[in-house]
Amino acid sequence: MYFSDMPLFPSGGGSNYRIPSVAADRHGTFYAFCNDRRGTLSDAAGEVYLCFARKKAGMEWEEPRPLIAVEGWATSMGSAVYDPVTDTVMCCGEKIPVQRREFGHYSAEQLAAYEAEAERKARELGILRGRFVLFSGDGGETWGERPHEIEKRAFTHTDGREILLGGSCHGSAHGICLRHGPHAGRLICPSRTQAGQYANWDELRLNVYNNALWSDDHGLIWHASAPVQLGTGEGTLIEQADGSLTYNSRAYFRDGLRYLATSTDGGETWVDFRADAYLREETFCGCNASFLRLERDELADPSLLPPDADGITLFANPRAEKRVNMAVCWSFDGGRTWAGSKTVFAGPSSYSSLDYARAADRFVLLYERGEEDPCDGGIAAAEFDLAWLFS
Repeated sequence: MYFSDMPLFPSGGGSNYRIPSVAADRHGTFYAFCNDRRGTLSDAAGEVYLCFARKKAGMEWEEPRPLIAVEGWATSMGSAVYDPVTDTVMCCGEKIPVQRREFGHYSAEQLAAYEAEAERKARELGILRGRFVLFSGDGGETWGERPHEIEKRAFTHTDGREILLGGSCHGSAHGICLRHGPHAGRLICPSRTQAGQYANWDELRLNVYNNALWSDDHGLIWHASAPVQLGTGEGTLIEQADGSLTYNSRAYFRDGLRYLATSTDGGETWVDFRADAYLREETFCGCNASFLRLERDELADPSLLPPDADGITLFANPRAEKRVNMAVCWSFDGGRTWAGSKTVFAGPSSYSSLDYARAADRFVLLYERGEEDPCDGGIAAAEFDLAWLFS
């Protein structure tokens, strides 16, 4: 039985770490990514670094370091994803030379002025702005970068407008590589998109959707899926034993519930919108979370599972009406029913990211942890095995 919990990205000295995303490879190495919001915890931070730490099997975490740090630019965090076919780990994000408020209506003239200023700053420094993918094929020793090319999808919004939906990976939950059916080998990441601007929470619910981004060429070109429920924002997904996908979403309905959707075509479209009656959520605006499913042959010791279990599914988030009590729930049938839950940290906590490495027989849960604020302490790394979880 094993459990440890340590500050991996401790905030302080001008660094404010948020938005974790972790991915594990087949060699037992964990790759941890997050944002360092310089000088402020605010979502509107004008200078943000993309930071990285690595843990090889049987070794301690290496010292965190920035992968992208441009003075005066915000590098927003996206999702990590590991491609087992090419043995490549990736992390997506966006480089923003001019920060813009999330809440607020902008006229066409204001948007044009924003674009012009952003382009001027990019040309001035010779840096490509916009969405990117970092990638490493040598276990995180070196990193390359390429644009995050996304093919948009036509969609009819509820007000009848025909719009092209793209997508933005939003950090926390990592992407997955599909194992079953005609789409085996496909990479797919949770994403969110929007149909219009919003200036308050009521307008937000009427303009935002979760969706997914998928790639059949090992992350070179990505395609936007159709959206899931209107009013969702940030989510996480798993592949079931039958090859279908389940999307688990944060939502802005203030009812303390997580929202689910199903795909039977490799994540291109989503149906069967519903809520999960067991999982709990913050009741003000929800919280990003982690969803992970492992089949029996992906575990180092599947004997700890019930004989009829199709694998194990874990869900981690602050299990309370406020952002406290970081907990892990587990299921033996892909989340249709839940068998139990266990607290990792009882205090203030927020976003999380969870993965497992068979070669190390360890789960790593990266999560935002605080003292008075759920995010004021930075990001911790909890490491555990199934024996501890079930104890």
